[in-house]
Amino acid sequence: MSVQHTTAGWSDALTAALTEAAGDPTLLNAARRLIATGSAGPLNVNQGFATTKFPQRDGRVARPRLNVTTLSAQEWDRIEDTITARPDAADVAGTSAISDQLADPAHTGGIPLVPAPHDIAHTCTCTPEAATSACAHSVALGLLLADRLRTAPAPLFTLRGRPHQHLKKRLRTKEAGSEPRPATAPTPGPVAAHVASPQPAPPALPTAPIPDPVDLDLTNALPALNRQLPPPPAPLPDAGALTALAADAAHRAGTLLDGHEAVLCPDTGSDLARFISLPHGAAFRQVAMEHLGLDIVGMGHLQLAYTHGGPGGAAAYLERFAVDHDVLAHAQAQIQPLRPAATASIECEDNWLTDAAAGIQLRYGPDARWYPYRAPYGTWQPVPGPSADPAQAYRAARTAGRPQRRPQ
Repeated sequence: MSVQHTTAGWSDALTAALTEAAGDPTLLNAARRLIATGSAGPLNVNQGFATTKFPQRDGRVARPRLNVTTLSAQEWDRIEDTITARPDAADVAGTSAISDQLADPAHTGGIPLVPAPHDIAHTCTCTPEAATSACAHSVALGLLLADRLRTAPAPLFTLRGRPHQHLKKRLRTKEAGSEPRPATAPTPGPVAAHVASPQPAPPALPTAPIPDPVDLDLTNALPALNRQLPPPPAPLPDAGALTALAADAAHRAGTLLDGHEAVLCPDTGSDLARFISLPHGAAFRQVAMEHLGLDIVGMGHLQLAYTHGGPGGAAAYLERFAVDHDVLAHAQAQIQPLRPAATASIECEDNWLTDAAAGIQLRYGPDARWYPYRAPYGTWQPVPGPSADPAQAYRAARTAGRPQRRPQ
């Protein structure tokens, strides 16, 4: 019998920690009144902190920041080892709806994912006193984050130091049957008690005489590829894969000979997207899907990402990575005049900037370009128009969302 997993427990646990950390019911009530005004700016979540902004009556802007202690790499490894060892790991943590069972440290190796009250610190620019203590703005920021976790707990993983995508990647690797194992250091050999004396040079090998020319009968010879070849021995790929690799090498060489630059892919996933987009790689689409852990829809979106943005677009689709907060803040400022709902919240997580009210998402790629996405059917999918200018990429996303007029 399957267990129905819920996510509300994440919000409840963080709210309890924030309430205890604030310690003042009056402050909590002021924070809730502030949230009710709907004046909060975009909610940004990054490793170790979350930010937003609130307008003040005197025209200034309060910029609260919620600082949270991040977990160490060793603690994260222990958490992930505990989760991936579960038989229902994919159901519990394999999607964005992460089960709130994991809010209990008993299910995460004894290490709590939800920060304790002493792991939370507040700061804000509203008053000098708020620079080192909680205020209504910083508490409201925490409550906004807790409310978001009610349906989307993944930002908590980023806040605590490691994005949820890292765990999902481990789960895909486990399902594929190739869980990575720690490398074993080679055993050092015995140390010599003294420095060995130089060895004499080996004697020169005798030189064989050059054989006389031989008359060959080539009239009955056949090219090797016109015969049925035996299958390649293990662990070599099969003949079909070797043929495709040879065709790919020839394609790359032809590109260089034509005077074009070779396509440089930053990772395996983007190179697979390039490979299956070519005629000789199309037959390996299913193998690529299994290797990357994608379904049919996901593979279609990956190919769209490569078509619209090349290797950088494919990499931005496949992997999330941390981006400096200033990069995200600059992008928000650039797109703000273009937003149809200027007061709606913008969600920032890793290299993703999401304007849910407009149905637009921008993803920052490893090539410093912003890649536009829309979600017409509930799943974010790439659209044309990547640009180093986030405003230009936002415009491209809005253009892609307009209905196409049929010619008269």
